[in-house]
Amino acid sequence: MVELLFGNCSLADVDANGSLRFVQDGLIHIQDGRIAFAGRRGERADLTRRLELHDLESRLVTPGLVDCHTHLIYAGDRLGDYLAARDPLDPELHRFQSGGILATVAATNNASRESLVALARGRLAQMADHGVTTVEIKSGYGLSLEGERRLLTIARELSGYQGIEVVTSFLGAHALPEVFASDPSGYIALLVGEVMPALAAEGLIDMVDCFVDPEGFSPQVIAPYLVRAKELGLPIRAHVDQFGAIGGGELATSFGARSIDHLEHLSKAAIGGAHTAGTVAVLLPFASLHKGFPTHPPVTELRAARVPMAVATDLNPGTSPTSSLLLAAYLAVTLYGLRPVEAFAGVTRHGARALGLLDRGTLDQGSRADLVAWEVAHPYELVASIFDQRPRRLVP
Repeated sequence: MVELLFGNCSLADVDANGSLRFVQDGLIHIQDGRIAFAGRRGERADLTRRLELHDLESRLVTPGLVDCHTHLIYAGDRLGDYLAARDPLDPELHRFQSGGILATVAATNNASRESLVALARGRLAQMADHGVTTVEIKSGYGLSLEGERRLLTIARELSGYQGIEVVTSFLGAHALPEVFASDPSGYIALLVGEVMPALAAEGLIDMVDCFVDPEGFSPQVIAPYLVRAKELGLPIRAHVDQFGAIGGGELATSFGARSIDHLEHLSKAAIGGAHTAGTVAVLLPFASLHKGFPTHPPVTELRAARVPMAVATDLNPGTSPTSSLLLAAYLAVTLYGLRPVEAFAGVTRHGARALGLLDRGTLDQGSRADLVAWEVAHPYELVASIFDQRPRRLVP
């Protein structure tokens, strides 16, 4: 048995009721990569007598952060889309890539495998530097069997890099490839009949995701995709109601979705469905900021319905070109009105819950020792300020 003992620190996480647990003069006992004890030092004098104490020099220890929504593997930048929305007459626009999701699909499919791996590793390293220990990576920039397989295979191989565990989501229903531009039902039939079952059989898919939105797929078109995911035993997630309300939230929660994400135009019915289904609402504030959305997710209503809220980066080249989860948490507080404790829970406990990972995101006994130590006095400093710090990872 491998045992580690850390002290001279404070501890912080969020309990199942949404309350902050903040302990000063803390002690952490780790056995074989799991938390055996996390609490006040005075409660376990026996441990300090038996084990060498590693001094954390008054740092704050929290669960490792969980980024539960990213599109991390891609090539290109789509800077042209951003600039054209702000100055469509700029003569420099021709120098930059634009064209929406399909532009990223083209750039990604044309990139070498080696370059995609190098780009992804750079992004993961930035996340690790800012306390992330678990990240979800979506496909969706391949839009073919081989393209999606390549992205999911790379994602699998990246797991463990910089100490970050990777969870995969199959996002074949991200956009329509050009050959199916006038036949969305035909493309979904291809995904349902060939692509999804093949990649599931290869063990590449942890979850299935889709884009149900006026700029994505209609609920009617996407329904067979969700049925197939259920048949294959794959948990469902969904981008819903970002650019308008078309019933994406209601559909996803009716299938017991693990999470619904974006949510700028989420309906009251969908909020009720999320409460009933135990669905996590994933907030992506950097996308709102980058796109200049005047409408924000219904945080007050989600809170009143006791729907857990996670926060994620939505890292992608078109609408959220950032790998900073703490910046996303800060924006969730300042733009969306999350309480600091909610934002902290959103990047720890509820971020893990959105991925179905109940063994992390807290300091509970038995949880994974995915722990990071910060040079701050209080956990709210992590989510209520523009923050740029490299924490220490306790267990490699």
